[in-house]
Amino acid sequence: MDPLLIVLLGTAVMIAGLLGFRLPAFLALLLGALVVVLLTPVTVRHGQALRSRATIVVLGGGDGKYTLTAPTGSSLPTGPAVLFRRDAGGVHPLAEVGVTGDAGRSTGSFESPGTLPVGLPGLGLMDASLWKQSLEKSRIHPLEWVGEAFGATCGSIGLLILLASIIGDCLTQSGAAIRIVQWIQEQFGERRAPQALASSAFLLGIPVFFDTVFYLLMPLGRGLAVKTGRNFLLYTLSIVAGATMAHSLVPPTPGPLFAAREFGVSLGVMMMGGTVVGMITVVVGFLYARWANRRWPLALRGEFVGGDGSASPAPGFTGQLPPLAWAVLPIVLPLTLIALAETGRALAPGSAEGLQIVEFLGQGSMALLLGTAVAVLLLVRSHSWRWAPIKTALGAAVSSGGVILLITAAGGAFGAALRQTDVAARLSGLSGSGGFGLLLAAFGVTALVRIAQGSATVAMLTAAGVVAPVALATPLPFHPVYLALAVGCGSKPVPWMNDSGFWIIGRMSGMTELETLRSASVMMTLMGCVGFGVVLLGAWLLPLK
Repeated sequence: MDPLLIVLLGTAVMIAGLLGFRLPAFLALLLGALVVVLLTPVTVRHGQALRSRATIVVLGGGDGKYTLTAPTGSSLPTGPAVLFRRDAGGVHPLAEVGVTGDAGRSTGSFESPGTLPVGLPGLGLMDASLWKQSLEKSRIHPLEWVGEAFGATCGSIGLLILLASIIGDCLTQSGAAIRIVQWIQEQFGERRAPQALASSAFLLGIPVFFDTVFYLLMPLGRGLAVKTGRNFLLYTLSIVAGATMAHSLVPPTPGPLFAAREFGVSLGVMMMGGTVVGMITVVVGFLYARWANRRWPLALRGEFVGGDGSASPAPGFTGQLPPLAWAVLPIVLPLTLIALAETGRALAPGSAEGLQIVEFLGQGSMALLLGTAVAVLLLVRSHSWRWAPIKTALGAAVSSGGVILLITAAGGAFGAALRQTDVAARLSGLSGSGGFGLLLAAFGVTALVRIAQGSATVAMLTAAGVVAPVALATPLPFHPVYLALAVGCGSKPVPWMNDSGFWIIGRMSGMTELETLRSASVMMTLMGCVGFGVVLLGAWLLPLK
């Protein structure tokens, strides 16, 4: 079966599970992965299993005596090895040979009584024991294959997701998030309150999920509307503009974290790239929010909380707000450590003791663990240094993070299933425009899946799984971070009735479906498209190669 058709069928099953049968995203993604694995022939799965372990070779000679040449920088296995041919139909073993030559060399020779296809493209060589292992792995039960891919994703980014979830919940429940918002509002003043809300939402959207940021800041927006008597729509859209882009562009939120992993982008580079693109798109969204506020002024609706409009503690928090330095530390500390480690590796690669310490502390999980420790201390402080109430708070944080982890890991299994179909070879024509066609594909596929099933995170997981195999098999004229950012921007168009965020925005602001569509939905779509334009421009002017 055509790999592209398999990918389309698997994606259709996943979307049908979400929309038609109302399955949880976790189950829908696993079902899509299982369908893809069942439809992919074992020979194709074997070929994909060989990709990272085999050596491409050119076969020369004849009359029973043959020579092998590997590309510069590659080395031939010595001892028993399997010579094979790989094509669209899978992998075809030709002969088991004993290669002679110096270890580590890219040339060797062997003798074989049979006639072998000298000069034929698509030949590879692999150690005989590794060949056997890869063949066994390709023949395992489809459910076991999906389970292994699921576990691999958990192992690579699961800890990051759980730590980020704990930081986000601790910031909310300790009053640290409110303290950050309070300070930003003090700096901007009432006249620039919309800018303060957008800035607060973007900063909090880095470790905290979009829904939580909106719940947290919306009472402040309503309070400002009561105090000023106007600009309710502007305050609402400012919150959306800030939080939505951080959610899709800046790790450690799951979507950008997964995209960075799939495209081989380091956590620090993704954070810096996502922050730059995100800030530009927030400005665009804010300008649209100002225009929409003048075009469709919205009266305050619904029950109001916090009528004085001040940055008072959120509902449910009655303790003392922490100092600003401590409030921002769980966010700033990991970002700083990761940035220092990335800078050290780029500017001064080596083994100096100072650099080793910075690199150790700046490793993604370690940096987030330190930030988590500070966030937990803030939570304990908000409960008068009593540990008893912390158990419930941390349990809720781990539970919410666990749900996100399940969805992300299922997305990883789905992406791995898509990769093993060899869809990269089928879609290789997308790179015909020097690799820039892949950027368009990354944005377009993400947008289509987002429109079809509503979830920005699921759209990013799906699109990254489709595009990453092609990207990894294609020489790119730009850094792969641009592909991960294109996926993030593609998750913005077009939020409508199948998106839970659409209903959260509408219900908490009191807007009708039409009002939400023409304001928030249009704004997020515009932000995603402008962000993609920024990504294209950056890949052209600053390829970072």
